[in-house]
Order: sequence, then structure tokens, then C-alpha cells
Amino acid sequence: MFKSKNKQNFHELYPLTIANYKQRIVLLYGIKTIFGMSIFLSQSKDGINFSKKYELDITSKNGKKERLLNCNTFSFFYYGNEYYLMYSQIIRRQEQIRIAKSKDLLHFKVVEKNVQLSKTIAVVSNYKYKQNFLAYYGHQSIYVTASNNLIQWHKSGALLSPRANHFDEGNLEVVSTLTVERGILVLYQSKNTKEKNTTVKIGVALFSFNKPYDLIWRSEVPIWEETVDREKFPTRFLGSAIIGESLLVYWVSAKNEIFSKNINIVSSGLAYPKNAKPLKKHFDNPIIKPKKNNRWEREATFNPAALYLENKIHLLYRAIGENGISVFGYASSRTGFTIDERLKQPIFSPPKPLRKVEGKKTVVSSYASGGSWAGCEDPRITQIGSRVYMTYVSFNGNEPPGVALTSISVKDFLNKVWKWKHPVLISKPGEIQKNWMIFPEKINGKFAILHSITPKIAIEYTDDLDSQDIVIESKKSPGNDEHRWDNVVRGAGAPPLKTKYGWLILYHAMDKRDPNRYKVGAMILDYDNPQKILHRSLYPVLEPSEKYENEGAKSGVVYVCGAVIKDDMLIVYYGGADSVVCVASENIDEFLEDLTKEVADEELSLLEKINNLN
Repeated sequence: MFKSKNKQNFHELYPLTIANYKQRIVLLYGIKTIFGMSIFLSQSKDGINFSKKYELDITSKNGKKERLLNCNTFSFFYYGNEYYLMYSQIIRRQEQIRIAKSKDLLHFKVVEKNVQLSKTIAVVSNYKYKQNFLAYYGHQSIYVTASNNLIQWHKSGALLSPRANHFDEGNLEVVSTLTVERGILVLYQSKNTKEKNTTVKIGVALFSFNKPYDLIWRSEVPIWEETVDREKFPTRFLGSAIIGESLLVYWVSAKNEIFSKNINIVSSGLAYPKNAKPLKKHFDNPIIKPKKNNRWEREATFNPAALYLENKIHLLYRAIGENGISVFGYASSRTGFTIDERLKQPIFSPPKPLRKVEGKKTVVSSYASGGSWAGCEDPRITQIGSRVYMTYVSFNGNEPPGVALTSISVKDFLNKVWKWKHPVLISKPGEIQKNWMIFPEKINGKFAILHSITPKIAIEYTDDLDSQDIVIESKKSPGNDEHRWDNVVRGAGAPPLKTKYGWLILYHAMDKRDPNRYKVGAMILDYDNPQKILHRSLYPVLEPSEKYENEGAKSGVVYVCGAVIKDDMLIVYYGGADSVVCVASENIDEFLEDLTKEVADEELSLLEKINNLN
């Protein structure tokens, strides 16, 4: 905390803004006089101790000194060796936005006035996008706007919107922008007013340098919050800056005292632990919908398995017909995004009920599974050598659903001769089991079946996938990392994909703070010891935000069963709202680079960092 040393003039000092200036921090403050306002500048290397003040000389276009009457909402930004001061001024009862420019940080000249722009805008310093200045601002949601002359601005659609049941469920207002190694950091506030108190919470979002409208990451918890009596002690956010490995945030009290907090995070990588890029959803989703003229797939088509084979992506999708029975249909695509072929008949139907009886007892259940009364659900397919193996959920309508295993020769698969081997139940009787899959190659000389990812990675190794004696007892729990988004882990998604960093796993999870909404995360497992997690995204890479993911048999669901790497793209297939087939993708190298990049101590969570405020 620091304040004016002149007690007599204390209430005449008005902090205006704080911003980064190259390797220093700039503080602008004003002192009101009978002639208007005088503005002073002070600099700091550490963000706490500020140097000698300098009065700024601000003149109009005709060279006359600006009186700066009725001015507020000051902001400072720079580009190269040119410095800009933006502020609002009330002229004849109308508010104008003015921009003054300087070459020496002392003498400013108004270059534009009455700029048609929001006064809460935050221009990104020392950065241009395609020769345009860039700025973010909030009006309920957050937008980005660009200009090549600081006069005419072109805005985007909404980039960030309030989130229900989160700290930022109120209107969003941008308070500051910063540039860090991995992108543009946007700090925003969301206020919640109850009776006489106002709670102000500051959140953070990261946008791409190359695509400043492309969100890379958004905080799940506020980096700062304060509850104040809005009548006696109103607060105003003053600005932020990065010095070394510290993110400094500043605000002003009703007495014009400036307070600061130091958030100890690694600014060189970014203010959050490692994360993968969100997957981009295909513009023409969904790519497979139910067909009303096909009785067996009339109600729903979703949760597809995927296999890239012979320059074609083969999809086996779950379909529910008018009889409530779940079967598998077939479709294929050469591009990965447009369906070229879709068979008129199912390619796999449930055989006679699979039962493994312990003693003389069978377990009876009233469990209803995935919108169908019985059948086969959620296929995962893996090619190993000359065979294609498929795990799926088997449900006979009476016993709890379990995992079954079958296979087919690659030759028959490609020729669409559906001679599947009679399936066997490989999960323990009486247990509800789903989300099992097979690694695409042997590990340490054995076939590997992934059957749980929580509370730890669980893999069953076998010498023979065709054995009739495979019975796996799988124990899992939902997890206990309350601060994470995936505090309720459901299970793995698509079969593991081999990458240069290790085995890529996509998985399903939920957040207790955002209940009943399935989201997808990513992790990398060690090649030789896949029970060891090498990297894990802290935030979802796929969330149910679109209409086709929220209107259907089950709202708020994205459910991955298949993914492939084709050329340089990671292509992920998923079910939306338990009703349709959708696809999302991302450049595989960029996705893996973000997922594996060490930008913070992985043993120290963002929440812990926030709790360690100085």
C-alpha cells in the first residue's frame, strides 16, 4: 500500500491508471486545481517504490494546453517508441473519448478526439494484429476490436460470456491487458452486489497472438476478489503489470489509497499450469444425424468409434431405434469431416445376452443405460496387426452393463463382411463398467487393456486377447481434487494415440461447480509405463457449448469414443447430447506442444498460487 505523502493535499490526489511500460511500471495520477487537472507520471522497477514524479504536458492539436476538466477513465499504452494516453472528457454534457500521443513520455498532443469507442476499452501495448491496434472491452460479454488509425474500430462477436455457477456469472468488464510469452492476457472483473456490499472478482483469459479472437485458456477461479461496503468503501481497479515472476494487481480505495497484491506465478510461461489447446468444432456439425426412415437408427446416432485405415476414416456409431435397442452403424470419410458413405443396415447387433454367473446367482438391476433398454453401446476400435478389436458396453436389460470384447479381421472389416467373433464379457459380473479400451500395440510384450483412469491409471496385461478367460476387476473412484475442473472423473474416451511425447488419452469428467455437464480433458501417458501420467491439461479441451450439444436426449454432453491423427491434424469424434455425431480438430503439433509445455511447477496448482498472495 502507498499513498500521498502530502497530508494537506491528500484528497486532491487522484490515481488514474497503472500499466506496464517495457521493463517498468508507469503510474499516472492527477491533482485537481481550479484550472482543471494536472497529470503526473512516476515509474517503478518493482511496482512498489516509485521514482520522482514528472508533470505531463498535454496540448490540443492547435498547440493550446488542455485544461482536462471533467476527465476520467484514463488508460496508457505504447507501441515501439510512441506512447498513448486515452481518456474520456465530458464536453457540453456529452462524453468524448480522446487520444493523446507522445514521443518522450512527457509531452503529449491530442491526435484524436470524440473517438467512437467504449471508455472501458483496454488497448494491448506494443502489439499489432495485421498492422492494427488491438483492444478488448466488456459489455456484459467480452469483445475484441481492431483499428489501423485509432479512429475507426471494428469489433468481433462475443469472445467470453458470463458462466452460470462460476465466479464470473455477472456482467464482464475488461480491466487490463498484458502480453506474455504465450499470448495476450486479458484481466476482467465481474461484480456481485447484495444489499450494501459489492464483491468484485478478477478473472483471467488468454488469447492467441496469431488469432487474438482465439481463446486458449480461461481461469476457473478468480485471481483476486474483495467484498466492500459500496457506500463507504468503494473500490476501483487501477491496473496490472508483470514484473519478473509476479503478476501485480492494483486498486484504489474511497480515500484514494492505492493497494497492491503480488500473485506469485510464472509470468514467462503464463499465469497457469500447462494446458492443451481447446479443440475446434467443425462448422457443419453434427455430421451424422438420426434417419427417420431407418427404424434401427430413428431415435439417436452418437458416440462413434474411429479407425484410420487405408486412407479412410471408418466410424462405428451407436444407434437407437424405435424399439429402444442399441446397435452399431457404419459410416466413413476420406477428409475426416464429410461423410462419404453410410450403410443402410447395422453392422453389429447385440448377440444373445452375455452373462457370467458367479455360483448360481446373477445380479438383477433396474439400471437404464444410455437411453436404450438393451443392446451394445459406446464402441472403441483398435487395430493390432491383422485384426480389429472392439470393446463395447454390453447391456441385456436385466444385469448391470459391463464391457465386452470382440474382433474381426482387417480384410473382412475393409470389405464390409461383418464376421465378428462371438464377444465375451471381460468385466466382473455385477459391476457397472464402461469406458474400457485397448492400446494399439503391445506394451512390454503384452496386450494392454485400459480399464480405469481414477484414482490412478489401471491397465490389465494379457498374452492373448482371444482368450475366453479374461475377467478384469476394475476399481475406480471419482477423484478428490476439488479445485480442479475434473473433480468427478467418468473415464477414458478414445483409445490411446501414439505421439512423440507418449500415449495421448482423451477422457470425460465433470465439475461439481458445473454439475451434469460432461467435458473432455487430455493427458499424456509414458510409453513403457502407461500407468505414469506425464502431462495433463488443467482445463477442458472440449465443452458442451453448442445447441447440438445441449438439445437432445441428454443436455450438456460431449462424449468421445474415437480419435485419429491424419496428416497433421488430431481429429476427434464425439456424441452431442446423446443424439448426434460431431467432430472437432486441432493441429496435432500445436495441441501437444501446449499440453506438454512446462510453464509452471506442476506440483503447485493455480489455486494454491492464488492462496499464497503476498
